[in-house]
Amino acid sequence: MIFNSTEFLVFFTVIFTVYFVLPSKFRWIFLLISSYLFYGYSNVINIFYLLIPTIIIWFLSLRVGLIKNKVKRKIVFTISIISSISFLLYFKYTDFFLKTLNSIGDFSGIQIKFTLPGLLIPMGISFFSFKLVSYSADVFLGKIKPEKHFGYFALYVSFFPQILMGPIERAGNFLPELRKTINFDIERIIKNLQLVAWGLFKKIVIADRLSVFVNDVFASPENQGINLLFGLYFYAIQIYCDFSGYSDIAIGIARILGFRSMENFNFPYFSRNIRDFWNRWHISLSTWLRDYLFLPIAYSTSRKLKKEKYIKIKSDYIMYGTGMFITMFIGGLWHGASWTFVIWGMLHGIFLIVGYSTKKVKKKVFKKLKIIRLKKIKDILSIFITFNLVSFAWIFFRSESFTKAIQYLKMINLKVQSSGIGHLKLNIIFVIVFLSIEYTLKKIDARNGDKSFPIGLRAVFLAFTICIILLLSVDSSNEFIYMRF
Repeated sequence: MIFNSTEFLVFFTVIFTVYFVLPSKFRWIFLLISSYLFYGYSNVINIFYLLIPTIIIWFLSLRVGLIKNKVKRKIVFTISIISSISFLLYFKYTDFFLKTLNSIGDFSGIQIKFTLPGLLIPMGISFFSFKLVSYSADVFLGKIKPEKHFGYFALYVSFFPQILMGPIERAGNFLPELRKTINFDIERIIKNLQLVAWGLFKKIVIADRLSVFVNDVFASPENQGINLLFGLYFYAIQIYCDFSGYSDIAIGIARILGFRSMENFNFPYFSRNIRDFWNRWHISLSTWLRDYLFLPIAYSTSRKLKKEKYIKIKSDYIMYGTGMFITMFIGGLWHGASWTFVIWGMLHGIFLIVGYSTKKVKKKVFKKLKIIRLKKIKDILSIFITFNLVSFAWIFFRSESFTKAIQYLKMINLKVQSSGIGHLKLNIIFVIVFLSIEYTLKKIDARNGDKSFPIGLRAVFLAFTICIILLLSVDSSNEFIYMRF
């Protein structure tokens, strides 16, 4: 069941109605049952794939909270982490691992051929697995107390707006919300219905429209000329609208029901550098990678570095480079069991390392060119370079193989194709209008907060957005890109 479907519209209408009719003390039960029904809608067996690790992590985390001996706590915590990711590793990476071994065997001449089991990957497993890992780590580190109420913990893991594609909410933010009384607030509901509608607009009006052009050029890049360049840029906008659209819907639904939810995107294509990009793109994942991968790796590396320099490289550069490269390698692999995703992650790791290592050099260059005095020119130049680096990396993310990604790059040129020029111009107009509207609306909201728009005006804008969606939607049945991760 996907957000942009008639089934979900009916599902959420029932949820919304019953939820606010029920007494507060029974709402968590209703949401838990609804979340499991939502997750098991496409395949009932998914319920067991979700329930089993939930029970294991809940029990082990309770044990961690009770054990005083440091060694025993670490052992139970380690078991908890292994349990958190074992389902993810098995379902998502078994085929990838065996396929890689087969390729190594073919290359080396070793006559070994593993049969691929062709496992069906449970939807959202990457997202709820990371929730389980962060919960286990936070309990072990003492950031939160283990949740004794199994039903509350199970709802945290399975909460239906977040289960398929996030945001990857932290337990410390979500669990306290279950103990609060949530009132029916028409202003909160209208405001967040507007956010839901805007998310649907981004998905089925912008992302799905651009996907027609993008799919065509990636499927047949031969003799496409400048269309390949625009196809690359359009894919950058498509995946942003697709994923941030989903996030807007998920966040809006959670807030309608009274649950706070972290922002997941903040104008990522206005970033001044790659580090800034990752502070703005898929924020729940980037902060997860920072807190549970990069910082532990960097800290562990720094403890082993006793000298100030190694082979004339400063220790802090080695620490940052090691932590960031491993983090982005795993981040790429998390997105999908394919070397194209690994390359995408590694590229971002390289961009981040180079950016960190050349901060002083860039500052000197800008100063020498006297650009540093012209802040707007410097910002525009930085945004342009960052967007192109990100777009370049998206080629590997979107392509089916490394070979096809290289072929795509080789075929890019500035030759204008007469065929499809009307479609290209229409897409450009849609993108410019969309970015202008979103930028303006978010800036007004950021400046004025909840007082930015009267409730009546929000209701009018909501109705207008729904009308535009009905008029301009391409296909309301296309799945979201990140559902496959």
